[in-house]
Amino acid sequence: MSSSTLESAAAAKSTILGGPRWLAFSLLTILVWGAWGAVSKLASDGVDADTNQILFTLGLLPLILVVWRSPRVRQGKNRRAGLAWAFLTGILGGTGNIAFFHAFVIGGKASIVTPVTALFPLVTVFLAVTFLHERIGNAQKLGLAMAMAAIYLLSMQV
Repeated sequence: MSSSTLESAAAAKSTILGGPRWLAFSLLTILVWGAWGAVSKLASDGVDADTNQILFTLGLLPLILVVWRSPRVRQGKNRRAGLAWAFLTGILGGTGNIAFFHAFVIGGKASIVTPVTALFPLVTVFLAVTFLHERIGNAQKLGLAMAMAAIYLLSMQV
């Protein structure tokens, strides 16, 4: 077994506060992205979507400097393909951010826009099933249907 496989297996088994590490990082993501959604609305009240995206990108610079120092930055099995996919990820994410910020600028409420856009995994699931040939069970299909119903219910005018 390769050292990277052993490291991945060890990381998967390690825990934080008695739970799997991935869950702790997932919960941190929810917390940080939840705050990001509210702060994005505040920013969108003061600047247009394009300016918001520029400042968002500039806000990433300190994080880039921290991550760049990590020894893992230069690892990977197929770096050229990984770098290309990562670059595309940035373009897609940035385009989504601009649309997200624009939804606020034109009057969307943070309590509606953020949960609706947080249902982006619907697209991920569709792409994973179609192109990566992943399978989903009946419970996941029900969850997807409920997510689509949530979009409808959240978008209804009050």
